[in-house]
Amino acid sequence: MLSSVMKLFDRVYAYIWGKAFYDSSNCYIIQDDECVLIDPGTFKSYTNLFGLMKNDGIERVDFVFNTHLHRDHCESNVMFTRKGALLGFDEKDRQISQFTFSSDIKLGKVFVVGNTEIEVVRTPGHSPGSLTFFLQDYGVAITGDLIFEGGVPGRFDIYGSDRKDLIKSLERIRELEAEYILPGHRRIMKGRDGIDALLERGIEFLSIY
Repeated sequence: MLSSVMKLFDRVYAYIWGKAFYDSSNCYIIQDDECVLIDPGTFKSYTNLFGLMKNDGIERVDFVFNTHLHRDHCESNVMFTRKGALLGFDEKDRQISQFTFSSDIKLGKVFVVGNTEIEVVRTPGHSPGSLTFFLQDYGVAITGDLIFEGGVPGRFDIYGSDRKDLIKSLERIRELEAEYILPGHRRIMKGRDGIDALLERGIEFLSIY
């Protein structure tokens, strides 16, 4: 079911779904003085996610952020907002979403929770309001559906997507020099040189498409 459940760093948790839940996004949590959950996924995976969080001692979520508003990343938003969590996403994605979410937080360039600084990077292409959340302290980029294993870029043939914007977003992520890419689906990518090569491969693919 899971290819990995881990406390990736002292304040960062990664819930990486295996084949049974490939139709639901991976979920990431930043636990500091308050708790930020990124992409809670679908209703299908929620019960498992909630149980795993409880096993890790995470019982309260203060903020839910979405990398983008496709169903597989955001359907379970309501499972946390109804318990008091505040919701944040890029408003540009409302035009492509099947949901009528309202953003409680206008995300700027940086969001700070406790001692953890989260850089909010605009990375459109897969959707008009796609976001990447970058944790400089750990070299971690939480990228949604921007890039996957093997340098496979996110889809750019769906409503609201844009190939040229996706290229620019991949170039923007290269500039971060991340040590870890935490994608929306499948496994985490690790190692700066390897990640740079994957991003270059994705850019090359999109450039000749």
